[in-house]
Amino acid sequence: MATTDLISVSLTIYGMAAAISFGVALLIMGIVIALPALRREPKPEAAAPAPAVAAEAPDAVPPEHVAAIAAAVAAVTRDYRIVRIEDTAGTRAWSSEGRMMHQTSHNISRRSRY
Repeated sequence: MATTDLISVSLTIYGMAAAISFGVALLIMGIVIALPALRREPKPEAAAPAPAVAAEAPDAVPPEHVAAIAAAVAAVTRDYRIVRIEDTAGTRAWSSEGRMMHQTSHNISRRSRY
């Protein structure tokens, strides 16, 4: 085979591969567009639109959500540090107990070890 024959065969194969790839891409795009259309339920013709009901906003963000958001921010940005997450409406019994346990854990034992 001459080099011109090899080049023409190579270009023919390249063109066929491009055409097949384009056809497959169009087929996938058609499937992606058609599937949601098949899932939709037909709208009733004589149905009146339902009145919009305004959802009430919650009074406060739950502390679990605050902790999860703070942990996610801390994981993404290494510069952020969680100092304290506290329920402002609660009592300080938990923090007082934790502080007392932490401070007394450093005390030297007064009992004899022998």
